[in-house]
Amino acid sequence: MGTTELRRLTDEQLHAFATDGVVKIPGALAPDVAAEVLAAVDARLAGGNDLGGMDRRMWATDPAFRRFAFDTDLAGYAAPAMASAAVRIYFDQIFVKPADTPEKYFHWHQDHPFWAVTGDQVCSTWVALTSASVASSALEFVRGSHRSGITYRPYFSPNDTAESMNKVWPGFGDYVMSFPEQIVPFEDHPDRYEIIGFDVEPGDALLFDYRLVHRSRGNPSGHRRVAVSWRWLGDDSTWHPVPGADPIVNQDHTWLAPGQRIADDDVFPVVHRRRATTSPLGS
Repeated sequence: MGTTELRRLTDEQLHAFATDGVVKIPGALAPDVAAEVLAAVDARLAGGNDLGGMDRRMWATDPAFRRFAFDTDLAGYAAPAMASAAVRIYFDQIFVKPADTPEKYFHWHQDHPFWAVTGDQVCSTWVALTSASVASSALEFVRGSHRSGITYRPYFSPNDTAESMNKVWPGFGDYVMSFPEQIVPFEDHPDRYEIIGFDVEPGDALLFDYRLVHRSRGNPSGHRRVAVSWRWLGDDSTWHPVPGADPIVNQDHTWLAPGQRIADDDVFPVVHRRRATTSPLGS
């Protein structure tokens, strides 16, 4: 697919992932591979699926996306960052923000409260397929927020209720409203929180912890913003299918019992296995 030998993350990059919760990997996908992924995204969008610009778990049914998960270096970058011997795939997801859509604002949130997995070794690789700046909806993060120990209640609008959020998927609103900590306007408190963001070019990746608070603004530019995220599970990840969690993979799909380490090789296959275990800051 035009990939080269896996580049090692530097000690500085590994330190950034551990302390900040996010690291940018420039050129994580070669230009020709990024173009191939973009073409595959466009093919799915042309198919008119109901999710539009947020199609998910493509790898399980689409041979092209299976190759992108298994035959690129993306999981290989996640392994040392998480200090995990093996990396499994949870799901992948398309994100498209059309041109001239400043209203398509995805507010501050963590991925943790959405998902039916838990653990200290869970992360995402968000890969840009088009150029984007922070102002045109590239991702922003609250630096170090993954280390706070707080799971924030997801926020969509000031009028959120359990009933309205249950429309996302059954039981979601009832579940997330149980979290006592509400999202705060982090940007209004620069003395307490540091916001960091990354402008990106096609093939650049943002690797981040699933507990890290992040957002994307609307896209006021004249060009669409396209990205794909791969969600990775490390050695300590466990199955946590609480009522209201994301149903993209649910109890009907797996033999795992709640609380078990992720070991279902059909539903969560190993994508990458490290030759040797090193410390989070490299060898």
